[in-house]
Amino acid sequence: MEDYSAKLTGEPFLYNETKILARYLLDGEDFDTLRKRNVEENLIQHKKISSVSRTNSPIFRRLKVMDREMLEEFVYSDIENSKYILLYTIMKTDRLVRDFVFEVYKDKLFMRKEYIEKFDIDNWYEEKCILSETLRNRTESTAAKLKQVIMKIMQDSGLVIKEKNKFKIVRPLLKEKYISILDRNGDIEYARAIGGLL
Repeated sequence: MEDYSAKLTGEPFLYNETKILARYLLDGEDFDTLRKRNVEENLIQHKKISSVSRTNSPIFRRLKVMDREMLEEFVYSDIENSKYILLYTIMKTDRLVRDFVFEVYKDKLFMRKEYIEKFDIDNWYEEKCILSETLRNRTESTAAKLKQVIMKIMQDSGLVIKEKNKFKIVRPLLKEKYISILDRNGDIEYARAIGGLL
């Protein structure tokens, strides 16, 4: 079984940046050329060039998950649907996020719970540390940052709303097109986890 990675600490949701680059791909730009061009020309318009290099990797890793139909849906559909597509690509490229959605968020949806509490996040993370040497060997500040980034991705994707020190669960209404795209990719269980579908 693959181990977890702590790379997520530097990989937030990056919605606007991913959308900018997805448009270039739809316009026919070559994937590898665009990857280099973004670093050289700062197409995502970050203030610091160092942050362009840092975010380039996760953005292109996520874009690689999308076929043409998914790219079009990501760029041209409404913001909620577009964010659910990006969340799916994050889950496909980061095991920690995927497992959190499958093991915490999905369970809460099925149990009709209203909130994800801090202790839910901490308990889940502790269980992961038992299984993962990578996570076990991380400092407390890295562990805190990982949990923080996971919950920020959950917020930015629209699945939860932060209320003081807990997170209100939002049950999304997934579009048929979204469900069918994931189904065609053999990933219907991702749609079930994100949308609480049976």
